[in-house]
Amino acid sequence: MGDIYFISDAHLGSEDNQKEKIKEKQILSFLDNLQGKAEVLYVVGDFFDFWFEYKSVVSRRSPKILCELYQLIKSGTRVVYLAGNHDFWIGSFLSEGIGIEVSQSPVIAIHHGLRIYVTHGDELLRVGPGAKLLQNVLHSPLCIGLFSLIHPDFGAIIARWASNSRFRNSRKFDIGYLERICQRAAQKKFAQGFDAVVMGHIHTPLLQTENGQTFVILGDWIEHFTYLLLHDREFELKQWGI
Repeated sequence: MGDIYFISDAHLGSEDNQKEKIKEKQILSFLDNLQGKAEVLYVVGDFFDFWFEYKSVVSRRSPKILCELYQLIKSGTRVVYLAGNHDFWIGSFLSEGIGIEVSQSPVIAIHHGLRIYVTHGDELLRVGPGAKLLQNVLHSPLCIGLFSLIHPDFGAIIARWASNSRFRNSRKFDIGYLERICQRAAQKKFAQGFDAVVMGHIHTPLLQTENGQTFVILGDWIEHFTYLLLHDREFELKQWGI
């Protein structure tokens, strides 16, 4: 049984140049270290702070990381990318050009005999008809088509403004309260027969195991640089450092 890795919430492109260089260096060394070790790498959403694919334009953001992911896949590692709430407009470039398996919804995975529910986690906190309506609008072909008419540079400015607004709003919520909501959602998954629930989104790393059931919040690659390792049926939440 090969080792399984999980990361989320790098939000590439969200910070100033100096911080982005540090982040990129950390991620590149992490991905390089996985070659020959990882059977699967799950990227559990918001790896990019914004991603949109035009028909003839690909973002210049983080080309070295895309190349490293390509090399990792060539070495034999499956890379599974779950769209988050910042990078849900993922198109065919990552799948057809890089070889990444892209999913717009949570993934049910079985590794080491464990049934694992993998989700970015934003849908667990999406309550009320307004939030669900907004999500449906943003994912609609009409909205995607209209955004594609905007010049990419201007589109990136809009995305940066929207991202900053999300971060400001997220600080209004108590992290403990959000964790409790997600823990209740995880309990429902455990009742459905899952052995583990793995999510991102909240950015605060957490691993809880009780009665053989494991709940994980992956943290981020902005402050914590954390990742999850599944080795010999055991989950370890670890911190990467150069």
